[in-house]
Amino acid sequence: MATEEHQRLANIVKSCHDSLRQLTKLHGAERAWQEHTGPHNAAKLAEYADAMQQLAGIWETNTNKTELQARSRIKWAIDYITKYFYTEGIYLQKRQREQRLLASYTELAEAECTFMDEPPDRLCVLDVGSCFNPFGNTPHLEVTAIDLCPAQGALVLQADFLTVDVDAQLTEPEISEQSVKKLPANYYHCVIFSLLLEYMPSAEQRLLCCRKAYELLRPEGILVIITPDSQHVGKNASLMKNWRFALAKLGLLRVRFEKLPHITCMVFRRAISQELSQHWASVHREEGICEAIQIPQDEH
Repeated sequence: MATEEHQRLANIVKSCHDSLRQLTKLHGAERAWQEHTGPHNAAKLAEYADAMQQLAGIWETNTNKTELQARSRIKWAIDYITKYFYTEGIYLQKRQREQRLLASYTELAEAECTFMDEPPDRLCVLDVGSCFNPFGNTPHLEVTAIDLCPAQGALVLQADFLTVDVDAQLTEPEISEQSVKKLPANYYHCVIFSLLLEYMPSAEQRLLCCRKAYELLRPEGILVIITPDSQHVGKNASLMKNWRFALAKLGLLRVRFEKLPHITCMVFRRAISQELSQHWASVHREEGICEAIQIPQDEH
């Protein structure tokens, strides 16, 4: 059962989300985002960041084992990243599968393929919407943590992911006064969206985030998406099919899906060939599937 303090913090987070959605109804997503991120709203964003940091501390240290399993998104992400690149070499297994798929699609015989080099000792990771850099102390991760409004005292850089530029000429992030000005394309082994996409008020903005993730990833790099979901596994199945289709059209193939009691955890891999991923999407398209990243709140 949530404590009074836990409920207070959760209400701050919910209020921020509700306010952004109301602005979107009134003005549309683009103008709503501009107002939400404007200087007049800085105090509210700082309050939100502080509440999220405190809530995360509660979730990750909860002594109830069921709750810990349900909420420990940080551990889940670290475990899969480690298995993918190191302990289980999942990236090689998925490479071989994609090569077999390419061989079966005769129309893609001339498709260009790119492969990842051997994983380094420390992986380049971009944690978007990080708030307080929960992955920063992981030994094999070199983390660039960014947030619209970082929590006070956190080792997190300020950046609006929707508007920050992706530059193919950069060899490292361009940073000035603790803010990210530009991010390097084809640079990161992993991009993490933990409780990020549902913050965005429109399906188009969520798709833009995923498109940027594709541009930022190295070949065979992965996008880890963790989204809140307390429903049973089939409740949002149609939305998840849309996500899978939309990301495949971008060049990202889903390699992991796991429904936990309060969250859904997914991993999408930058395919060795964008043409392969897009062809897979076309072959597996079902009636009613659309190229959108929708969430249950959109229906309201």
